[in-house]
Amino acid sequence: MKRTIILIAMLALVAAACGSGDVGDAGPVTLTPTTTQVSTTIGSTAPSTQPPVTTTEAPPDVEPADQAFVELFFVSDDLTAKSVLRAVDLPEVAGNAIRALIVGPTPAENTEGLWTAIPADTLFLGLNISDGLATIDLSREFEAGGGTTNILSRLAQVVYTLTGFPTIDEVLFHLDGEPVDVFSGEGVILENPVNRDDYATILPIEPGPQPGDPALWDQDDLPATGGVDPGLLSKVALVSHDDVLNVREDPTTASPIIGMLVPGVTVIRSGQVETTGSSLWVLIETPIGEFWVNDWFLTPVVAEDTFAADPRVEQLLDAFAAIIADDGDLRQVTGRRGLYVSHHGDPIRFDPEDLATILTDPTTYHWPSNAVAPEDIDEIPARTFAEAIADSFLSAYADDDTVTTVNEPNAGGNGRISEEAIPFPFRSFNYIGVHDPGDNPEYGGLDWVTWYVSVDYEDGAPVIVGMTIDQWAP
Repeated sequence: MKRTIILIAMLALVAAACGSGDVGDAGPVTLTPTTTQVSTTIGSTAPSTQPPVTTTEAPPDVEPADQAFVELFFVSDDLTAKSVLRAVDLPEVAGNAIRALIVGPTPAENTEGLWTAIPADTLFLGLNISDGLATIDLSREFEAGGGTTNILSRLAQVVYTLTGFPTIDEVLFHLDGEPVDVFSGEGVILENPVNRDDYATILPIEPGPQPGDPALWDQDDLPATGGVDPGLLSKVALVSHDDVLNVREDPTTASPIIGMLVPGVTVIRSGQVETTGSSLWVLIETPIGEFWVNDWFLTPVVAEDTFAADPRVEQLLDAFAAIIADDGDLRQVTGRRGLYVSHHGDPIRFDPEDLATILTDPTTYHWPSNAVAPEDIDEIPARTFAEAIADSFLSAYADDDTVTTVNEPNAGGNGRISEEAIPFPFRSFNYIGVHDPGDNPEYGGLDWVTWYVSVDYEDGAPVIVGMTIDQWAP
C-alpha cells in the first residue's frame, strides 16, 4: 500500500520514520527519534555527507525554497526495508528524493541499525515519469559490487522510494543513459519495469509480527504495577497503533529481540540504565525476567490528579506563550526529544536545534489540512512555523474566552470523535486542551480552534513534547 507523506518545508526536518530498529527500537512503523540531515544540492552531483547549513534568515539574494517530506527506504539490520522521512526541494520532488536516498542514512539512523545498499559514488542522472512508469537513469557505479542480497536490496530501495509517490506504479532502470537488460555481475534481469512485488520476498517492508516472532506483551502479560514505587513506572509512548516497542536481551540494537510491548502499556523500571552510542537503554521487568528497551519511547507515569494539581504546568504554558510573543528560543520549554507537531496529519518532529530559531525562521510549509486532499496540498498557502503553529496557539491561548482543560478533548463541531483528537503516539502523555470557541459571528461559532499540548516530565519537571491542532476547516 502506498503512503504519501506531504508537508512542504525549506530545510530538512525530522518526522516519523519506521523502525523496528534501534534508537527508536520500535517495531514496524515507529516515529524515528533522529535528526535528519539532507543534502540540498541541486543538479546531478555526487552525494554529500555534509549537513545543511541552517540560518535564521535567508541570504538577501536567495528566495526561500519550498520542500516536501517524502519517504526514503533504507535497509534495517533485520533485512527489512524501513522508511524515514526527508524534506527535499521542490519542484523535482521524486528526483531529489533519489538524491537524498543516495546520500544514505544519517549517523543517528546508522546507530538505529539502518544502512544503504546503494554505492556512495552513485550519481543520479535523470528521471522521467509517464503513465505510472518512472524511468530512472543512474550512473554505472550503481551496479558495482556483488552479493545477491546487496544488489537486490539497492534496487528495492529505489523502487520502494519511487513507488511511494501516487503517480508511480513501476520503475524502469537505465544506467548512464542506456536501458538495462542484465544488472550487475549477479545477472539480475531488468529489461522490464519492476514494482514493489518484485522485491517483497528479498526485502519485505515493515513486516508485522509473524508466527515464531518474539512474544507480544500487553498489560495483562506484564508484572503487576500495584504497590510499585511510582518513580519506577513508565508508559510506552510515541509508538504508532500498529507498531511495537522491542525488548532486547542487551542494551544494544545488535542484541536479540526477546519480546515486544504494545503501545501504551505501563512497565516497571529496575533503575538500571546504560548508554550505547547516542541511545539510553533502560532495564525493565518482563514476564520472563529483566531486559532492555530504548528510553526514548518511555515516559514517566504521572497520575492525572497529580498533573492537574502541578502549578508548573500552567507556568510552562505561560512561558511557552511568552517565548512565542518574544520570538524566543523554544528549547526553554521543550525537552530532549524536541517538539512533535500534528497539524491534521502524522506528527512531525522538530529537533531541539531547530527550535532555537524556528520562531524567526523564514522556512515555509504547506501544512496538511483536513479540508484539502493530500494531492492538492500545493493549493494551501505556504506558512512558516511561526504563522501556522506558534501564532495560532498564542491567539487561542491569549483569547479572553479561551477554555483550558486537563486530559479532556474538545467535542468540536467538525464531526471528529473527541477521543480521536489526540494522535495515537501522544496518548501516553498528559495534555492541556486550549480551546478558543471562536469570535466571528459571521461564521456562527465555526471559527473555533483547539490546541492540545502534550506534556512529558524530564528529571521531574514538565516539558512540552507535542502539539496537536483541531479546528473546523483550516
